[in-house]
Amino acid sequence: MRKPNYVLVMLFVSMLLSGISACNKDDDNKYVMTDQDFVTRASSSNMLEIAAGQLAINQGEDAGVKAFGQHMVNDHGQTATEMSALATKKGWTVPTTMLTEHQQMYDSMKSLTGTAFDKQFAAIMVTSHQKTIELFDQAARDNGVSDVDLRAFAAGKLPALNEHLQDALQLQVSVNQ
Repeated sequence: MRKPNYVLVMLFVSMLLSGISACNKDDDNKYVMTDQDFVTRASSSNMLEIAAGQLAINQGEDAGVKAFGQHMVNDHGQTATEMSALATKKGWTVPTTMLTEHQQMYDSMKSLTGTAFDKQFAAIMVTSHQKTIELFDQAARDNGVSDVDLRAFAAGKLPALNEHLQDALQLQVSVNQ
């Protein structure tokens, strides 16, 4: 009878353990984004909507732009307050400055006035809400973020975000006529 080749047996056991370890790592990474990543990105998006809304109130020419700006300040201000409360409870950090992407959107309209501002604001509101809906939709899925409360928060905000997008699309058509 042949003796087992211990080198082969050890190699097999090592490969088996590596495979099991890799499976465990997959479980840790089964989410699309971390909770903190979502909080950071969603908070930055909120900051953009609020800051852009303030610009619309002050620099917009069209009454619809000014009204939409006020709506953004109100709705996204409330969302920011709710996000901050949840983040504090869970130990996540809410950023105090916008991410580069959002800051660039803001910067592209801050020096504009009148009709030029109205058109840029409406375009940014459409783009921003499309991206924000995608972010919140991803986070709300079972594999979105790990925290169940954060998933519920994201899911709960989707109807309002979709409404904002529809309103922004209508505003864009209106200011481009």
